[in-house]
Amino acid sequence: MGEVLNIKMDVSGKLEMINKRIEEVLQTDNQELTDMSLYTLRSGGKRLRPLIVMLVYELNEDEDIERVLDLAVAYEIMHSASLIHDDIIDEADERRGSPSLHIKYNIPDAIVTGDFLFSVAYRLGATYGKEVSSIVATAARKLAEGQIMESRNLKNLKISEETYFNIISNKTAYFFGAGAKSAAVVARASKEMQENMFKFAYNVGMAFQITDDVLDIVGKEENLGKKPFTDFKHSALTLPMIQALKSPDGENVKNLIHVIKGERTDFESITQAKQFLVNSGAVDYSIGIAKNYIEEAIRAMKSANKTPDLETLLQIAYSVVSRIRI
Repeated sequence: MGEVLNIKMDVSGKLEMINKRIEEVLQTDNQELTDMSLYTLRSGGKRLRPLIVMLVYELNEDEDIERVLDLAVAYEIMHSASLIHDDIIDEADERRGSPSLHIKYNIPDAIVTGDFLFSVAYRLGATYGKEVSSIVATAARKLAEGQIMESRNLKNLKISEETYFNIISNKTAYFFGAGAKSAAVVARASKEMQENMFKFAYNVGMAFQITDDVLDIVGKEENLGKKPFTDFKHSALTLPMIQALKSPDGENVKNLIHVIKGERTDFESITQAKQFLVNSGAVDYSIGIAKNYIEEAIRAMKSANKTPDLETLLQIAYSVVSRIRI
């Protein structure tokens, strides 16, 4: 994780706690279901969402951090469940450098595994009471709403930035915010602080998704854990594409449209589209928007206690955008 997000503070202890607890809660009476569930969770990932949950809790509460561990794990498990379903929808062959679950096993078993993971996450969230359980359930609802909205706008060359922001707000950012807010609730923080924690993580989530979309264009496969140009392949228009389509460069816009529609899949056309997204300023524009969200996230933390946990959260925020190397 440190290499990807360049976090200087040592979070290895928290990561060990998270990974150990994941192994425990995913044990079932059916060994195949256990194996498929653990295959997904063991495949890597930054564990960014559960780390934010734990750090927000510590920022607002002095009690043992194990008190919030199951909540942190619930969000990571729910996130992994959504990735299983996303890979099926997107027909993605790889996830984090390994075969996607539905490729290694099969689509029906992968769907069931995703459903099982959601059920585990809900059970863990429910142990924290009605308010937290409601936040967890709302986060899951937002995921579904965002996915449907994205599916309805595949290949939509007229999609607006507003619609794009609504999609990533539901699919990614709200989920980040929900984790932070529910952690603050468990920590018995004030209502104002709960909202500030939500704003911080929500804006980090917006920036995270925008930078992911940029990395799909300019990132290297060994760092992404998946093949680049995934968004091209399943025709989801991202912020750089939306911006580039406004360019007066007719020839390159035409090629980009063909690539988005899947009408041109050859290496040369895709490379031309990638270069156009960079040269047109669309990538720089998107990075600028991501940085604005990070600034909003930092502002939300102004009233927080100055502690090592706050420093780590701020490092996470800054590192989200610094992942990009063009």
